[in-house]
Amino acid sequence: MDLLKGATEKQATFIKLSILALASILAFTTRLFSVLRFESVIHEFDPYFNYRTTQFLTKEGFYNFHNWFDDRAWYPLGRIIGGTIYPGLMVTSALFYHILHYFNITIEIRNVCVFLAPVFSSFTCIVTY
Repeated sequence: MDLLKGATEKQATFIKLSILALASILAFTTRLFSVLRFESVIHEFDPYFNYRTTQFLTKEGFYNFHNWFDDRAWYPLGRIIGGTIYPGLMVTSALFYHILHYFNITIEIRNVCVFLAPVFSSFTCIVTY
């Protein structure tokens, strides 16, 4: 009887892991659908602003990013970037960009920004479980 009980627990664990993997893959492909349909393009203004600030962060570093006055945002007034945004998305994208470049995987920062959402949707499924 103990042998059958162990087999059923293994089957239950296998089914749970299979469903979790399927949900993660489905979340990734759902977020990837617009990339497959419209190519790797940034569509709206806010994501483009995030891309531009991430690009500045990767080129200039965090100190210059934090003290950056962007004269192209909120034209003609401009905007102090470091004190008016939440930099989590930009720092995460820049961190992935630098990690990939450390391992000699060359990728444009635009592609990191585009593919960050599908990757994090998979991570969200795993963490939610």
